[in-house]
Formats: sequence, C-alpha cells, structure tokens
Amino acid sequence: MSSDTTAHTLPDLSDLGINLSQSKVIVQASQYAKEHCDPMTYNHTLRTACWALIIAKKVPQFSNVDQELVVVASILHDLGWSKTKELISNDKRFEVDGANAAKAFLSKIGEGDKWDEARLQRTWDAIALHTTFSIAVHAAPEVALTHLGVVAEFVGPELTLGPDQPKIITLDEYKAVTKAFPRTEFTFENVKVLMCGLCRNKPETTYDNFVGRFGLNYGLDGNGKDKEKFSKALEASQFVHVSKAGLDQLDALDAQ
Repeated sequence: MSSDTTAHTLPDLSDLGINLSQSKVIVQASQYAKEHCDPMTYNHTLRTACWALIIAKKVPQFSNVDQELVVVASILHDLGWSKTKELISNDKRFEVDGANAAKAFLSKIGEGDKWDEARLQRTWDAIALHTTFSIAVHAAPEVALTHLGVVAEFVGPELTLGPDQPKIITLDEYKAVTKAFPRTEFTFENVKVLMCGLCRNKPETTYDNFVGRFGLNYGLDGNGKDKEKFSKALEASQFVHVSKAGLDQLDALDAQ
C-alpha cells in the first residue's frame, strides 16, 4: 500500500459546493481504491461519495454528519468487489469483505486519535450495511447517508427520500459528477455478471440477501447456467425451513 499521495489528485468540484479532497485520508482512500478496484468500480465509488456530499448539503438530517467518514466509507465501500485476492474471503458477504478491508486500511494508515475505534466501527457499519435498505435508513446518519449515495448510483436525478418527496440531485449536478467520474461500464449487464459471480464463487453468502436473486434469475454465469441447482440450494437455506427443522427437533427432544 502506497502512502505517497503527491501524484494522486481528485477533480475540483467546488462549482457543486462539494469538496472531495477535504483531507489527506480521503485522498489516500481514493488511491487505495484505485489500486485495488477496476475502473468501473473506482468511478462508481467516487460518484457515490459525490452524491452523498450533495445529499448532505440539501437534507437537514445530514447537516451535522461526519462528512470525512462518509466520503471515506463511500470510496471504500466496494472493496468487496476487488480483484486483490487478499481482500476477499470465501465465506463472507462482499459488503463484509469491503468493511473489513476498509477498517484494516484505516487502522494501518494511522491518524492518531482522529480515527478511533468508534469512527472505525461507524465506517465498518456504513460499508457493511450499504445494500441493506430496511436497516441502513434507520441507522446512524453516516450509515444512512452512505447508503443513499449508493442508491443514487442506480437512480441518479430521480432520487427522493420517499413518495411525494422532491428530487434531490439536479440534472446539472448529475452531469457534472458523471463528467468527472464517467459511468465507465457501470451497466446492468456488468453488475449482473458481478453478482452472478458471487453466486457461483461463494453461494452461501448470497442466499439471505439481494445477490441471490441474480442467481435465481440469471444462473451462475448470467446466462442461466445451474439456475435450478442454485434455486434449490437457496430455497433449502431459507429461515422458514431451517427454523421448522430446528424447532421440530427440539419439540421431539422435549417430548422424550
């Protein structure tokens, strides 16, 4: 891991009223993400950080958020997609791999008391929960804002905080951010390939979350391979079946 940030710069987005390069650790996190992620993922994470900052400007509940933490979490949130084998486990969801890698990185670079255990854990939470809508939106502001930045990646200027709520990101803001960090290959087809790869390579980590739906719909190669086999394994793992088997067994034990 390189600590030299002199040759790594981030675009000036002051016209949007946001500042990506607000601290050394943000630049270091960006450099780390660039080293370990492909261009599609890297640009995706930097756009996520931009959306989060734009949202924070406009939504009162985020007015006092720890922006540095949110930007760092956004930039590092998809280390679980990294091609660097050392960052990836065989038995954890990609979100947890990313959270673990981010926490390890922040622990190593050292910022004195600035990145204490509480901030490290909050960063971990923001990354680990970034795809879990029903939890993230009710969690700490930094967790919720990181999640909303990720959501904006899939809806852009259509992002709202709920039905009948105003749109948050303007078309001009959207165009400025995607000009700075182009949506290089960030298409449904490529996301599908990524998700189906997770279903193929570590299926047990996908059964209880949205990733498993890709395996159900598109198989393990994105084109239907082993779709039925995956579907049966996912169904067998569901809590309704596991809980019934376990509680029936305990009922039988109690009856002896």
